[in-house]
Amino acid sequence: MSFPKGNFLLKDAAIQFVNFDNILNQSKKAREGHLTGYIEIKYPDSLEYLFLRDGSAVTAAGEKDDKFEEYPLEEIIEKAKKAHQGIVNVYQIEEDLLSIIISLFKEKPLFANLMIENINLDSLFKKLKELNFRGFLALNKKGKYSFVKFRKGKPDLIYPINKNKKKVNLKILIALLKNEKGMLLSAYKERKLKEQANPALIGLYIKFFNSLIKSFTDVVGHSFVRKTLIPAYENASMSKEVLKNFQVADDLSISYKPFIGTDEEITIAFAIWIDQFTDGVFVVLGRKTDGIIYNSIKDYRFALKSAGFFEHSKLSRLDI
Repeated sequence: MSFPKGNFLLKDAAIQFVNFDNILNQSKKAREGHLTGYIEIKYPDSLEYLFLRDGSAVTAAGEKDDKFEEYPLEEIIEKAKKAHQGIVNVYQIEEDLLSIIISLFKEKPLFANLMIENINLDSLFKKLKELNFRGFLALNKKGKYSFVKFRKGKPDLIYPINKNKKKVNLKILIALLKNEKGMLLSAYKERKLKEQANPALIGLYIKFFNSLIKSFTDVVGHSFVRKTLIPAYENASMSKEVLKNFQVADDLSISYKPFIGTDEEITIAFAIWIDQFTDGVFVVLGRKTDGIIYNSIKDYRFALKSAGFFEHSKLSRLDI
């Protein structure tokens, strides 16, 4: 699988000689502002992608059972950091093209993988015009993708696999497609895409919650905290399944395995879990509870506020 490449920022770099953290950090220092584009990682037996918008990783994709699908960001990143074999390419592309590529992994197509030879193109484009179609066509030839963007039911731009984008009209597009053999055609509506949660945000919530747990453990003991923390987790994870990716260890520390979720999903889930936990502690400690929370939260309050945590949590009562 390959996509339109835009501008090369790094070409055919051997992954064993590259600090992957540096590649990601460099994406936030691009000369023309933060990088929007993708990192292509070619392993001996697989191909993986990491997609970035404005310097931040937003999603990732990889091969599974001979097809591509979305993967957790951290899974792709950590694998690259530990790899000893592979080739890394970094491409800068425009934001519209990035959204189109990501849609392949995140959105359900209107139709998928129709053989071009079996399609009545005149009828197809007439229907798209009637629907006032806004989205794109994905043109897949042996795993190499080109894209045609539509506005108000008409073709507007084409992103060829190895050329720059250019304007296109219906007459030109039909002529191009009628000359193709063995091409698969798919169609996707334009939608606002959900980005994966920033790993740094997940780390923030874990650090804060672990600090909170330790503070309460110092006051009421391990046994009582466990008896409130575990039921709170079980109750919260029933309503927010994203929490099932987290674990509570015997020492009461919280960890997790990489998963796919959004910033908002994580924020709301942790707000519910922390609220239920602190409500349980309040039964024993009463008003002392808020004082302990306040002392634990001081180092994290600005980051939590920026993340919107207090908009969903009862801890907003602390007026931090």
